[in-house]
Amino acid sequence: MRIFFCGLALAIGFLPSQGFCADLPSQDPVPFLKVNAPDALLRPDSIFVFGGALSTTSLGSTLKFNLDHPADIIKYDNYIAGAAYNHDFYKLGLGFTLGVEVGIADRFGHYALCCNTIIKSSSLLNSGELWAGPRISFDGFVLFDTIRIAGAVTTGLSFTTNSIGVERDRELANNGSARVLIYFGPEISISMVNHPEWELVYREQHRSGANGTFGRMREGYNANVFGVRYKF
Repeated sequence: MRIFFCGLALAIGFLPSQGFCADLPSQDPVPFLKVNAPDALLRPDSIFVFGGALSTTSLGSTLKFNLDHPADIIKYDNYIAGAAYNHDFYKLGLGFTLGVEVGIADRFGHYALCCNTIIKSSSLLNSGELWAGPRISFDGFVLFDTIRIAGAVTTGLSFTTNSIGVERDRELANNGSARVLIYFGPEISISMVNHPEWELVYREQHRSGANGTFGRMREGYNANVFGVRYKF
């Protein structure tokens, strides 16, 4: 416990010279991130900025970019843009790291309802989203001493202001509410070894009702998003 409080003091830049922490060895504010990790991966904080399209299909089909559906159906109705903050705080070993994420997004477009019944608005519609939860990332592997391919998954709870598009359609079909659902966000990232602070990221955004447990919903909205993460 003494190590914890002294470590907290170190992390915020306060280093007691005597007394309670005087006999503890000098430590890095995030020493646990150095365990079996190259220097390139010792950046515990990051900002992820992204944009993409909101899918009208299931989690599995969205992962396949809806290529398993006929070309004549509406595969994407509205759009999403947002940002997330990540903080890594514990190395689990074998290249895995435990962290947390908090994100916000604007879901927008002209589809008020899709796709059993289609209602489009002449004005732009907006739906806000906030999510937070734990994140597990994997350091990945390096190709040709040049490119690092890594991955992560974030889960938690997702909160929205209202529903549009196919999410609204699913609410009506289930007589449910998508205001609070489970968040699930698997991702793949690519970075250059000589510039590890920048990552190109693909993520699937998924909102789940856990088979009716939340809001009598099976699914809310899914999305294919691409973005950039900066680590610091």
